[in-house]
Amino acid sequence: MKKLVSSEEGIYIEKKSKFICHLFNVTSADEVTEIIKAEKKKYYDAKHHCYAYVMGDDGSDIKCSDDGEPSGTAGRPMLDILQKEGLTDILCVVTRYFGGTLLGTGGLVRAYSAALKDAIDKSTFKNETEAVIVKYKYGYNFDARISSYLRDKDIKVLDSEYSDAVEITIVLEKEMYSAADADLVNITNGSVEKTDETACMYAL
Repeated sequence: MKKLVSSEEGIYIEKKSKFICHLFNVTSADEVTEIIKAEKKKYYDAKHHCYAYVMGDDGSDIKCSDDGEPSGTAGRPMLDILQKEGLTDILCVVTRYFGGTLLGTGGLVRAYSAALKDAIDKSTFKNETEAVIVKYKYGYNFDARISSYLRDKDIKVLDSEYSDAVEITIVLEKEMYSAADADLVNITNGSVEKTDETACMYAL
């Protein structure tokens, strides 16, 4: 599945009704609630704030809302698009400013879908792949060499801590893991300590 990397606003206008779409990375229902609350506050004078989200490694956590529009004309069509695109951990919120003319059920489905598609077309996504998140601990004397190695191999560092030793958390493709692990052992003459290891799906 794919995850959102950077988002752009989607816009669609029909018969003076304006549909504004925003995309967000989300991993919990609480995040969804807070984002929708913020969107409603930002566009306080808009008539509708419809949304859909897909979450989870398998995209099984889903929900959508028509927010007062006729049933099935906003949330469900947007959810269908998110699922068809293979997206996960994503929330779309489409805000509608009513233009004075009723669009009918077909017109609403088309408008909400078009606003979302415009946002998707402008935004950037990455495919998830099988990955491993690993935490290593090693002496300061190896920090420069390990940092250089990680840059050369384009391995993503999620976190770094400096105390009595250096502790880093990295994420890399499952296929790269064994070789990278062996390289870090060699660089540190066997002194590197692996303190945590978790298999996951990750958009690298």
